[in-house]
Amino acid sequence: MTVAAVIVTYNSDISRLQEIFNSLSSCDKVIISDNSTSDKKRTEIKDLSHKSGFDYLSMSGNHGIAKAQNVGITHAVNAGMADVVLLDDDSLPTHTMISELFSARKRFYDELGKLPVVCATAFGDNKEMLSVRGEKIINGVYKCRDIISSGTLLNRSHIDLVGLHEEKLFIDCVDYEWGWRAISKNVIMCIVISAVLNHRLGTGKLNYIDVRYGSPIRHYYQYRNILHMIKRDYVPLSWKLKQLPKLLFKLLLISLFFDNKAKRLKFALMGVRDFCLGKYGPINNC
Repeated sequence: MTVAAVIVTYNSDISRLQEIFNSLSSCDKVIISDNSTSDKKRTEIKDLSHKSGFDYLSMSGNHGIAKAQNVGITHAVNAGMADVVLLDDDSLPTHTMISELFSARKRFYDELGKLPVVCATAFGDNKEMLSVRGEKIINGVYKCRDIISSGTLLNRSHIDLVGLHEEKLFIDCVDYEWGWRAISKNVIMCIVISAVLNHRLGTGKLNYIDVRYGSPIRHYYQYRNILHMIKRDYVPLSWKLKQLPKLLFKLLLISLFFDNKAKRLKFALMGVRDFCLGKYGPINNC
């Protein structure tokens, strides 16, 4: 079996990226799919990739995480890789993460005769578990409905059956959508407790309540794409029912607690508007 790691980068912290590179010695190939918008960052990431003996693919700008993942996955498949593990530049796998994913997948197949998509257990900066697990399937392996793409091990058979990621979503809901689409095709999604991924959250944190947040423009994609997901029949009903109250409550939080309030509200409302207009893609195309 051969495995490639596909890492999506975006104006990455080079020291953090070096740490990620150092954790991937078990991979047969490492592919960097670079969404960076800075010429300086592109050069730094390219030089580090080549120094490490990795494949560097420049997207020549930010084309969204889905597009970058798809380019990397396609490159891996064309190179003859049987498996792909997805990562981003906010995620640091432990040195045993990939081997634990393979071990759990083999145990699952040996016991149940099916090949699942296996995902690492993601932890935030303060060690809180970010992954949401369901019922236990076998020892150390639990059902998972809402996946985080970083730390996910895909077999070529999963890619052939489910397809690639939905590029027109650009960023938010890309991983959830792929996972729900996979489940609709009877692919089993699961989390492996012993496979650990350390994941950085948003750039800011409120002082009053435990809420992380990213840049103002992310609200555009969150509001637009969540509303698009609500319309789709393969998206879990329980997830849909929670989203409208969450979106409304988030507007209140932005108004009361977030920085750049006017800018954030503007982007959120633009997302609602463009959902109503049926628009997808990057915001500059809307």
